[in-house]
Amino acid sequence: MAFEFPSVETKKKLAKKKAKEAKEKKQQEDFAKTISPVYNKKGFKGTIAEKQFESAMDNVPSDGGKLVKTDKEGNKSRDLKKIKKIVDAATDDNQLESTERKLFRDVYKGGGRAAYRMGGKCKLATKGKGRAYGKNS
Repeated sequence: MAFEFPSVETKKKLAKKKAKEAKEKKQQEDFAKTISPVYNKKGFKGTIAEKQFESAMDNVPSDGGKLVKTDKEGNKSRDLKKIKKIVDAATDDNQLESTERKLFRDVYKGGGRAAYRMGGKCKLATKGKGRAYGKNS
């Protein structure tokens, strides 16, 4: 390697640093764009989609597992195709509707009015008294 003036080396280092920062910024923007459908869902389906996506991402090992790919230089980055599959599964409308039906079925499974289950509203019910308590007069 030939001799280079310090100013030339500094320019090369700065250019390399800027290129790396630009690449990282683009990766972050691409990741945000990839996961945006999860957080754009509205209402109860949006809540379910967020929970499912977060639980799927929590199951990924700390080193990234299969969601991280390594390029030729050894730099690690997110594999957006695999993350996109997770996002698509979490935001699938048919699957969200079935999950919503299942949750509501579990809420109303006991019969009666849902708000009055477990004796949560009536003072006598919280004390374990029956329906006929105090009615013998």
